[in-house]
Amino acid sequence: MNCRVCHREVPTGEFCGHCGATMFRRRGDGADWLRASAYAAAPTERLWSPSLTSTLFPTLPRRVRPAFLAALVVVIGLLVIAAATGLQAPLIGLVGFGLPVVFIAYLRETDAVADLGLRTLAAAVVMGSVLGIGWAFGADAAAAYTDDDALGLPLSTVKLLIVDLAIPLTYLLLMLAPIVAIRMAPAVRSGARESMDGFVLGSLGALSFAAASNITRLAPQLADGLVDDDGRPGIHLVIAGAIQGVAVPLTAAAVGGTIGAALWFSRREDTALRPPRYASILSAVAIGVMVYLLMGLLEFFPLSRNVVMGGYALLAVASLYVARVFIHCTLLYEAPDTAAPDEPVLCPQCELVVPDMPFCPSCGAAAHAASRTSRAARRAIRPIPASASASDDH
Repeated sequence: MNCRVCHREVPTGEFCGHCGATMFRRRGDGADWLRASAYAAAPTERLWSPSLTSTLFPTLPRRVRPAFLAALVVVIGLLVIAAATGLQAPLIGLVGFGLPVVFIAYLRETDAVADLGLRTLAAAVVMGSVLGIGWAFGADAAAAYTDDDALGLPLSTVKLLIVDLAIPLTYLLLMLAPIVAIRMAPAVRSGARESMDGFVLGSLGALSFAAASNITRLAPQLADGLVDDDGRPGIHLVIAGAIQGVAVPLTAAAVGGTIGAALWFSRREDTALRPPRYASILSAVAIGVMVYLLMGLLEFFPLSRNVVMGGYALLAVASLYVARVFIHCTLLYEAPDTAAPDEPVLCPQCELVVPDMPFCPSCGAAAHAASRTSRAARRAIRPIPASASASDDH
């Protein structure tokens, strides 16, 4: 068949194995360059589908996504139970380590150590944790400085400048420092790069930063005992736990992963429909700045706790949708592996035997939506046609 978008002759299927476009327009496709009817990392879902697992864990095979969704639900449920019962120590532990532990399980499931190396992953964790601790101490000192009104200015002006500008922007800059440092390393600059590697490293560094900063700021509360007995209603701790243990780390992982994917993105040169080289990086950084400035505004204005929680939830959802669009677009327009359309390979998403091309002709999944280790293993042991197997038996 001839693809209606790239005009190449490709194997017959629902999708073009070369550019990933639908061979026949579908409802919800949108512009040809977007292909919104099938998310590149999980083509059974639309681009705009509200799926947390395929966004936060884009390279998971379809069969294990329900297990990771269940793990996220368990972590959030335990967090709510600990907050509602006033158990401070378990609550602080879940706020700091709940989502990062699930993400580490994702790294194990998707061969991240084999693909990226233990040293690189450890560097992201260590740098993120150290910077997170440093930011927490600095933010507490800045907050105390505004309380003292040391400059002699009106308190609202000082607080606006420090809390709404300096603190959230330094949070973003320090959170992104690990991914930038790793990207500038000579081995990464000279080696092959894939956007999903950058997403993993950016999300891991950001989650480490958020966990370390949360634990550092909340640890002094452990001196008050195991149970919160300040007389505050249980809903207060539930809202605080949801913000610090769910909304903040999800936003951090989405923003860090988006910028990491943009930094690792290498565009393909064989199609006219490709984004400008630096547009993705600049837009990702601009969105991150906007998100964290809005978080600063939520802390500045005297809003009710329900409004604050709603604001954090909206920012987390918006950040995840931005990450989903970036994942989709980088997978569509990333420089592919060398195609071997005459060779069969097993698709990890639809689990059908298809030609070995940048996109599955059957379901449209991007080949780079699976780890390099997975791709190498499936190419090393290719499916054997039934006719060839029968002839060998004879």
